[in-house]
Amino acid sequence: MLASQAAEVARMLLPQGKQRGTEWKAGNTSGEPGDSLSVSIRGHKAGVWKDFASGEGGDLIDLWMACRGMSMVEALKDIKRHFGIRDDLVKPPERAYRRPERPKCQSAKGRVHEWLTGRGLTDDTIKAFRIAEQMQHGKTYAVFPFIDEAGVLVNVKYRNPDEKKDMRQEKDAAPCLFGWHLIDPKARTVTITEGEIDAMTLHQMRVPALSVNQGAGNHQWIEVDWEKLERFDDILICFDNDEPGDKGAAEVINRLGIERCRRVRLGAKDANQWLQDGAEAVDFQQAMEDARPLDPDELRNADEYTQAVIELFYPPPGTPVAPALYIDKELEWFRFRMAEYTCWTGINGHGKSLMLDQILLGLMLQGERVVIFSGEMGAARHLKRIHKQATGLDRPTREYIQAVGAWLREKLWIFDLVGVAKLDRLLEVFAYAARRYGVRHFVIDSLMMIDVPQDGPGSITKQNEAVQKLVSFKKTHNVHIHLVAHPRKLRDEAEAPGKMEVAGAGGIVNGADNVFSIWRAQKDEAPANPNDPEAVAAWEAMQSDIDAKLILKKQREDGVQDYTQVLWFDKPSMQYRTSQRRYPLRFVEFSIQDQEVPQ
Repeated sequence: MLASQAAEVARMLLPQGKQRGTEWKAGNTSGEPGDSLSVSIRGHKAGVWKDFASGEGGDLIDLWMACRGMSMVEALKDIKRHFGIRDDLVKPPERAYRRPERPKCQSAKGRVHEWLTGRGLTDDTIKAFRIAEQMQHGKTYAVFPFIDEAGVLVNVKYRNPDEKKDMRQEKDAAPCLFGWHLIDPKARTVTITEGEIDAMTLHQMRVPALSVNQGAGNHQWIEVDWEKLERFDDILICFDNDEPGDKGAAEVINRLGIERCRRVRLGAKDANQWLQDGAEAVDFQQAMEDARPLDPDELRNADEYTQAVIELFYPPPGTPVAPALYIDKELEWFRFRMAEYTCWTGINGHGKSLMLDQILLGLMLQGERVVIFSGEMGAARHLKRIHKQATGLDRPTREYIQAVGAWLREKLWIFDLVGVAKLDRLLEVFAYAARRYGVRHFVIDSLMMIDVPQDGPGSITKQNEAVQKLVSFKKTHNVHIHLVAHPRKLRDEAEAPGKMEVAGAGGIVNGADNVFSIWRAQKDEAPANPNDPEAVAAWEAMQSDIDAKLILKKQREDGVQDYTQVLWFDKPSMQYRTSQRRYPLRFVEFSIQDQEVPQ
């Protein structure tokens, strides 16, 4: 808010100054006329100031403190009053904590001194944190006093240097951060560690640090020290480099505010271990500079993808190529990329499922694995059609059928259910096939055969939710989803349905990466009058014309759009062809003479 009103704030704090271009000039923070002090009042640096005579500088909060002689806490309160910001939110009753009595102890000169210096801490550091030594029940304890900014003792922690688990704190004392008395009241950056000795280590390395009082898993200190932490706009979380530390750091960052917290990564498990390993002050300070925000998983900088973009333009040698659309040959104008969803539509009876089966065979020929759910047809009947297409024969031999079965063994799986399938169960089985067998293509034929209402109240919402699940699935498992969706009832069958004519919710098409529409010519089986030469000639002309069209109506990836592939159909083999040649294609080669027949 200050930065957004930098010019007005600068005039108020430095009333004798003058504007020069994008800066407000004054003599010093006392407001005298001059040019030594400059405040940026516009642009991305709005609010940044520098007094070149004294060396002071910072943001507008720092300027507010300097001009009005206030502490950070006082300045924040004054700024809030200026902007009309109220902090009188409803708060739970504050818990009353007990102030501990000064513990009976002596300066750390014996076992405690030996323990701490053995961990690389100096006498100056031990003295700064006022660490003491106490004997109790024949055991020696290090005494860690928790002292607030006013110098008041608010808690005490006792730790046995010879028994790691033997530690305790004062009963009913405030669960606060350790080390407040050493933090500069004007500091805007602070580091929070997982243990007292780590905080002492960072202090020794000239890094202002505090420590939580009960490790990475207990965050009661946040509530107690919330207001004290408010003034810091840069909080470095230096928890241990292990799973509990990462989990605790994430929880703390989310509670204190991801916009002002950064995660520190050291060259060892914790700060003190790194010190013992030989790290120096410059190493610690560099680690603090290198700390990175714990950005939300979904928030990524565009430059992180630059290499991936380069590889899309210039694939490295040996990069796997997405399988092409294959009818009777590879059609380079379309490829089935992973993490995409293709919607297949077409008028009822125009052979969309039949054509999709042949396209799936083409994918299998290129090494892809497929799972098909076709709730409208039993597995054996469906496979009978696939065997015809695979062999190019209306009636292949038993041996050839066995050979095709062996070829399909590592390529095709069937979700065996005739009728309506539950989408959640379907995706559960699909996920299993993706993980175990590496399947990358999943077919749902059709939308009306899953438990999603086709009409009635709430049907549109349910259909959109179903598509959202499919989109999430293909991204999560990096696979390709094929969904057959029927069109609305059309006026006639002269043209293939377009994107806007797919029945149901808009999300069916909007959520798709690709949309194909399939159309088949309506041809008579025989001339209307075999004895009429004109009728026979007209019928023969119709037979030589194209039988079908495969039309790409949408492709989200840059490339071919609104492309029509004309096709001819061979009825005995149920195969589509890209030319008038009617001889069948063999997806699975077979010969009794040169191939062993699977038993």
